[in-house]
Amino acid sequence: MKFNLLPLAGAVFISTFGIGSGQTSPAIDLEARKASVVNLESHIAQRESRLAELRQDIATLDGRIEKRLDDVVKMLADTTDSQDSKRKVSQIKLDAIHGLRRAIDLYAAKRREISERIRKGDDAALGDLGKFDERINNRIAQIVELSKSFPGHEDVKKYESDGGSYWDGYDNENSRISEEWKQSRRDSVQGKKQRDEINTAIREGIERLDQRRRSLQDALANRNPSDSARKLYTQELGQIDAQSENLKKQLAEITMSSGGATRQPSLDEAVDLGQLLDDARKDLRSDISTLFRLYDGFDRERAHLAGLKENLAARKAWLEKNAPAGK
Repeated sequence: MKFNLLPLAGAVFISTFGIGSGQTSPAIDLEARKASVVNLESHIAQRESRLAELRQDIATLDGRIEKRLDDVVKMLADTTDSQDSKRKVSQIKLDAIHGLRRAIDLYAAKRREISERIRKGDDAALGDLGKFDERINNRIAQIVELSKSFPGHEDVKKYESDGGSYWDGYDNENSRISEEWKQSRRDSVQGKKQRDEINTAIREGIERLDQRRRSLQDALANRNPSDSARKLYTQELGQIDAQSENLKKQLAEITMSSGGATRQPSLDEAVDLGQLLDDARKDLRSDISTLFRLYDGFDRERAHLAGLKENLAARKAWLEKNAPAGK
């Protein structure tokens, strides 16, 4: 047996709203309208609670990432190679710097993604860009801290006595290049190379910021950007100034540095240190990936909540306009 639901649905529609049979439309159910506002307010309160939870989750994970990185960088910055470890510690530091630069790339890529959305009109995340800049600046400062910790030049006696002999009225002293001098030489060469590389990278970063500033100024003055793009560009100019000042500060620090690490681990300790860094690097990749997922969820929830609030405002405006006085 088949049921034809269409006539029934039509009858309900006509009966309810009095359309099509000469009936007059009944009064609007104001109580139902008011109840819908109350229900929507409850829904909004629920979503606000969820948004606050996501915000706290992000803050907790972000704080954990920053603390772990600070701890690892401090430990490495206090450590330098010994004659036993040769260049093992230096290589560990270079690996750490590579990981920090990779983290900068990840934060910068996410920042570009958000900036593009803002430029196209979704400006809810406009205030989030500064947070990404803070994290990028932190990574730069940590790279500089590690680079500064590479030893500078030290005056170390090159030759050491290897004993001697007396023959036919002459003293013959044997000498050789000291292991301490060799280690000092390795350290100073690596330290200078690393500081030069970071010095160059920072100068290039300052120049890129200057180019970006000029581009944004031109866009604001001559290209008639949308309101959303104008807001973004104006904020970006302020942030570029702050970033440029930060890079100049870091440049001064790396230029003036001459090495400050003092702890010299054995080879076995250096190997353990390398394993610690490997685990920390894996944690960092996983945690940043999780952080970005949390942020994306937060961003979606924020947009959803904004839509609910817009809906609520429309319902309240309708009631204010259509409800009889005193109702």
